[in-house]
Amino acid sequence: MARNAPDRMDWKQLVGVSLLVGVALAAPVRSQPNIERAGTVIRLLVPPGGLVEGRTEIETLSMDPDIRQVIFLLDGTEVGKRNRAPFNAKVPFADPPREQTLAVEAYGARDRLLGRDVVQVNRPPIPLRVQITALERDAEANALAVAATVSVPRKAALERLDFYFNEDLKATAMAPPFEARFEIPPASQGDFARVVAMLRDGRIVEDVEVIGEPFSDEVDVNLVQLQVLVTKRSGAPVTDLEQADFEVLEAGKVRQIDRLYPAEGVSLVLGLVLDSSGSMVPIWDLTVRSAGQFLQRTVKERDRAFLVDFDTRLSLVQSLTADVEELITGMDEIVPDGGTALYDSILFSMLQFTDEPGRRALVVLTDGVDASSTSNPKRAVEFGRKLGVPVYIVALPWPERGARAGAAFARSYSSQELKLLTDPTGGRLIRTGSADGIARAFSQINTELRHQYVLTFYSAASPGSSDRPPVVVRLKGRKDVEVRAVVATDLIQ
Repeated sequence: MARNAPDRMDWKQLVGVSLLVGVALAAPVRSQPNIERAGTVIRLLVPPGGLVEGRTEIETLSMDPDIRQVIFLLDGTEVGKRNRAPFNAKVPFADPPREQTLAVEAYGARDRLLGRDVVQVNRPPIPLRVQITALERDAEANALAVAATVSVPRKAALERLDFYFNEDLKATAMAPPFEARFEIPPASQGDFARVVAMLRDGRIVEDVEVIGEPFSDEVDVNLVQLQVLVTKRSGAPVTDLEQADFEVLEAGKVRQIDRLYPAEGVSLVLGLVLDSSGSMVPIWDLTVRSAGQFLQRTVKERDRAFLVDFDTRLSLVQSLTADVEELITGMDEIVPDGGTALYDSILFSMLQFTDEPGRRALVVLTDGVDASSTSNPKRAVEFGRKLGVPVYIVALPWPERGARAGAAFARSYSSQELKLLTDPTGGRLIRTGSADGIARAFSQINTELRHQYVLTFYSAASPGSSDRPPVVVRLKGRKDVEVRAVVATDLIQ
């Protein structure tokens, strides 16, 4: 069985292991009902994954037309100033890299501060790790004493730590000190102690020691997580698969699968993005009703979701929450109006996933061609692939043009734009030819999310590498299925 990475790895390696730069969320959205939706002024687009070092071009996502000047600050010192869009700057990060604070401030007329954003770059991640630190067998009393340490990633919580003798569960600890003493049979060759740490989001890691053998250093490994959906040619998910049915290839070489989890074993982080442009008015009530039913069916115990709406501007209506009623209340407060900033909304929504463990998915509803975005759609795809976020887009009809015109619109839209956003991320475009198709689209997405598998394997890639070798997931002996996989290395860390 694979052991956890040793503590003696150097700092640069530690930073490099599946690092995702934490991006601060927008200010609290609503402290009471019926207040004005919170707007977002500017966000830093620090590329997810890898280290940031030396002079590096940093982009921003600006969402307020009143911005006149943007100032960049590194560890509190001004390092750049821009007076016109695009508000990007080359920032002189430390080389060799170290943890630093990057901030951006947006100003309007008369030097009025409109908004700011702050990120921590090169922040060493806290890996999910458990390690047996002491083993003592009392032969006279036929007892074994075990002690262990646990490290838990940021924004995660420990559910429990289980102590095993061979395959028999002997004790459970919910909080430190993680120690146990229990009776065991007389000694026999090959006996081992095992400790298993489980987080509340369903992630598991373990450590094993053969009793009587000295502790030894292990080779550092990089644990990678894959979200996998297997469907038949009809589109129906394949639901009866086991670990032995899968094969994982990294750079063309077969890698041993560590674990297989069903979807219900790993929590879901869901982003729901609603187009609230003026053209949505005729089908807005139906959209909100269908979206609310989707959330109620999809967001279960341990899951969380956030809500973004967009027209010409973007709003984080509700930050991550497990309270579905809060999300539905947020939708009730949205008033459709304005244009369509589709690309900006997807990129902005991707920023909400950083540092969030669990399976991920972004669901976008739109009825219009992008007309207001300032960002390149390739940036949204880049973030989606590196963060492990499949993008589902529901292309809605224009009701005032009739069902036939709506269907034609959906077809042309997908061929030109939308598949470029969904397919590279492992998501799906669902086109509706009528308003009634909204509920069916939500039902299809819910079915897929609830029938995913999660595979973990140990990668041979160097820790900290920003360019991962290609990973392919196949189903052994099956050519009549489609396998969609999303690599999300940070979810294990």
